[in-house]
Amino acid sequence: MASRCWMAVVLTVLLTEHILAVDQNRLADIVNGILRQYGTQGMFSLAVTIPENQNLNINQVLQQVFQSDPAANVRNKLNNNEVYIGNRVVAAKRYTQSFGTDHAESRVVDHLSQIFNNSTQNDLLFFYVFASPCVEKCSSSTHRQNILGRIQSIRRWRDWAFVFSVIFRPNNAPENTEEQRQAALQRLGNSVDLNKIFRCYGRQCTSCYSNGQVAQYCISD
Repeated sequence: MASRCWMAVVLTVLLTEHILAVDQNRLADIVNGILRQYGTQGMFSLAVTIPENQNLNINQVLQQVFQSDPAANVRNKLNNNEVYIGNRVVAAKRYTQSFGTDHAESRVVDHLSQIFNNSTQNDLLFFYVFASPCVEKCSSSTHRQNILGRIQSIRRWRDWAFVFSVIFRPNNAPENTEEQRQAALQRLGNSVDLNKIFRCYGRQCTSCYSNGQVAQYCISD
């Protein structure tokens, strides 16, 4: 009986850590603070390990990030189409070459382990991409360059948030249907947990999880 109780306690702890709720108001402050400092034009992506200290306001928390990884250093790399890999920040823009395009989130996700090594136990991993991962490549289960397997390293953190601002629309292809977008976000949710995916625009962050399904706001305007 005692062993069963112990197993129940362990399971409760594991489940509690797995479903830690991200404060959406605090997340909106993180998004706006990070984008003011590191945001750039075009398609770009960032992974930032955020110190989680509820005793500090979000500006004080973010100052620790900005001092660790100055904005000028990040932008210099981005402007040269390089991946910035710092102490707390990984950042990249979409990079188009003659043989194809490397999507920004795909360039970032390969370097998560490098900032994990600089993180502490209670840090939040904030993963941002300007547009939702595309249906045809990044969130496709069949494309060899998808991020679905690689992004699972995000689970090494105690808590995390995957955030996008706008819905991806292909430039030179037919627009994806809502059903295709929904399936794509569900596949991403299988990798990072759907309740950890948010669409943040302006001062508002909205969870892409709604009653066990992908929220409508995350697949249509």
